[in-house]
Amino acid sequence: MKKCTMGLALMLITSISYAKAYECKGYVDGNQVSETMTVNASKQAVAEAKAYSRMKKAKIDIDYVTCK
Repeated sequence: MKKCTMGLALMLITSISYAKAYECKGYVDGNQVSETMTVNASKQAVAEAKAYSRMKKAKIDIDYVTCK
């Protein structure tokens, strides 16, 4: 049981350490329609997917998301 717990803890620590914060904005027809959202992810594509999902859950109509 200790090995399992330690393994999970190490996995969480390593996944968090590689994640960085991205500033994401949602757009419709080239115009920004949402406020800047901060998303933690390992890659830009993952950050855009997360931000898109969060904006859809918040019922914000968007065409696409860009993150920097």
